[in-house]
Amino acid sequence: MRPLPPTVLRQNLLCAAGLAAVLLTSPFPSLQAVVHAALVLALAPRIGAPLSGALWALAAGWAVELSLRLPPHLGGTAWADLTVVLIAGWTAARWPLDGLKDWLARLAALAVLHVLLLHGMVRLAAGPHPWGWSWLWTLLSLPFWGWGVWRLLHPGSTTGRR
Repeated sequence: MRPLPPTVLRQNLLCAAGLAAVLLTSPFPSLQAVVHAALVLALAPRIGAPLSGALWALAAGWAVELSLRLPPHLGGTAWADLTVVLIAGWTAARWPLDGLKDWLARLAALAVLHVLLLHGMVRLAAGPHPWGWSWLWTLLSLPFWGWGVWRLLHPGSTTGRR
């Protein structure tokens, strides 16, 4: 049995809370990267509403870029976020989820794509830059934040255990 999609109000409220968390975690770049990835990959994409997901992704990308102090703010992060959220919405429409395991597998693939696109587009926009370890923290913490977002978006669904 497939889980029901989240309501628009619930998803928008969670995206607003995620955006506030991105701004509040700016003193801690590794934690900010994890919250940013959760917002862009899990909370913002919505089937049949690419505009709302794109606006949340752009807001998240600009929030991250404006919180940085050293690199120039040229929009590479927002560009990567926009691309990934549109891909995530497209894949969600084509391949609906059957449970938590499918959700985590999709998030893992999207996280790897997000990291590669993010660093590639920031390199195009601002030139060479250090990668740091934020991508590793994002991938290592994916089961935790992926499960948490799953429970927030689909509160009545089962976790796949019998």
